[in-house]
Amino acid sequence: MKHCNSCRIDVATPAVCCPLCGAPLIGTDEPDDVYPSGITFKKRGFVRKLLLLISFLCTLICFTINLFVTPGFWWWTIVATALCYAWIVVPHAMRRGGNSAGKVLMQVVAGSLLAVAIDFETGYNGWAVSYAVPAFICTGITAVVVLVLINRTNWAGYVLYQSVLTLFGLAMPILYFTGFAQNAASAFTPSVFALASIAGLLIFGDRSIKNEFRRRLHF
Repeated sequence: MKHCNSCRIDVATPAVCCPLCGAPLIGTDEPDDVYPSGITFKKRGFVRKLLLLISFLCTLICFTINLFVTPGFWWWTIVATALCYAWIVVPHAMRRGGNSAGKVLMQVVAGSLLAVAIDFETGYNGWAVSYAVPAFICTGITAVVVLVLINRTNWAGYVLYQSVLTLFGLAMPILYFTGFAQNAASAFTPSVFALASIAGLLIFGDRSIKNEFRRRLHF
């Protein structure tokens, strides 16, 4: 691509002079490479396959050790569950672009499911629903509020995700009254976080965020 030293700009044109200042352009008409070398993609593919092989071998080794050394407790399933979580959630969190609040919601859902799965694999004592899930919900609500404070020009873009997290928080008392959650304080804390965050968005948000609430909630 041609370049103008006077204006310090690149010019994609077959002309020999800069269209802004008329100074002679240097360089060629051929465009610069837009896409990175295919070698980079091959390296990433190789690393991903290598990590997948290591994950499989790790699971197989843990299963073998568990089978012959501690057959009374199948702890290898916890390792397999954690590896599945890593392969599903971590790439989504590290992916460029997308809505940050959506990634937070994904982490809350996946982390809660992981905790419940481990709870079941260890005999189900109820600690996941009573403590881990409320902690994930409160953390997610707080993270979205922080994102809103950082990016105040796009408050309306977080309404949907904060509304979903609010529903999760309001569902925790229901789990407590039905007997699934065993601790009242941890069950009602997400509801307090959820209602406080929604009230804060409605009070301090501009007209766009209020209109977004009306559009999402159909009133």
